[in-house]
Amino acid sequence: MKIDFKKYIPIYIAAGVAFLFLIISAGIYAKKSYGKKYVFMFPCVDEGKYVLETRYLKENPNKDSIAYFADELVLGSGLERTKYLFTPGTKINSCFERNKVVYIDLSADIIYMGDNVISIRDGIELLKENIKNNFPHIEEVQVFVDGKYAFE
Repeated sequence: MKIDFKKYIPIYIAAGVAFLFLIISAGIYAKKSYGKKYVFMFPCVDEGKYVLETRYLKENPNKDSIAYFADELVLGSGLERTKYLFTPGTKINSCFERNKVVYIDLSADIIYMGDNVISIRDGIELLKENIKNNFPHIEEVQVFVDGKYAFE
């Protein structure tokens, strides 16, 4: 019995085109960026424990990466059983880096204590630790509240 390969040419062409589309779509998917990976550390409702949350943050054209990271950190965790670093509604008035030092000015809303919020001192220390862990080139973090130097 003789096989007529000419009869199967359209099937080979269709399979080749489908394979080409598969390769192109896999390449586009692999190139797609989910952003840079950051690890956020939040206080747990269980005393003395912390919850780690991984987030992928894309580049923000309006902010540098540290300011964007700090904004996300102040918003709080998306996970259950965590406390806030600062009172909900606290905003970052300004955040910038100069000579390996980050300067962060928090809004005055920080002074109002709310439910499920750790102490201000602990919140500031955890803010500093999160920034230093995610941005290893940073040597120091200076925190201000409404333009005035926060306690150390």
